[in-house]
Amino acid sequence: MMRIAFVLLAIFAWTNAQAPSPCVAPTQFAARISQYNHGTDTINRFIIQYDAINERWVLFEEMDAFSPGRRFYEYLILTRENVEYKFDQRSHECTKAPARPWRAFGIPPNGTFENEFTLGGPGEMFVAQQWSDRVPLRTNAQILVDVTLINCFPLKEVLISNNNVTQTTTTDFYDVLEGNPNPNDFVPPKECLTAKQVQDKPFTHWP
Repeated sequence: MMRIAFVLLAIFAWTNAQAPSPCVAPTQFAARISQYNHGTDTINRFIIQYDAINERWVLFEEMDAFSPGRRFYEYLILTRENVEYKFDQRSHECTKAPARPWRAFGIPPNGTFENEFTLGGPGEMFVAQQWSDRVPLRTNAQILVDVTLINCFPLKEVLISNNNVTQTTTTDFYDVLEGNPNPNDFVPPKECLTAKQVQDKPFTHWP
């Protein structure tokens, strides 16, 4: 009996030793993203900057010449000020709403390791990992995050809201840069200094 217990303990210790440790995502980065809303079956593309140090995001909808008449917005999310600005990039009209609580990008606290894999082909491959907030045998995942192995740069995030897969947003990251190359983008446009609050919930459904 003691021998069986020792073997089980050794297996448990070996398994824990083999489990990867979660990496820490950059506190500041810029990227282009493609975002698919599963509920509305729509795709939106943004240029973003992320600043976890000051708890803020800025997202610029990429203008599309093939969508005449469509409005394209800048969303400036300043969590510490509890404000989110929505700025029309063409008319320069600005409105505001409350910001949602801050959610840092990266592997969820106490994240569960899901997979390690390579992306690309021979001669251009790199290793990535997938993590989730799933609690094995208890709760399903609400967040799935793919990151690069070495520097923990974002690759993909799947966010499931309210345990409802139809309220899922899949975000792909590309052209990622470390740091904030345009810090002035976090300064509200002058039109936003007198903006009126038009609703009681955030404009954006992500982040």
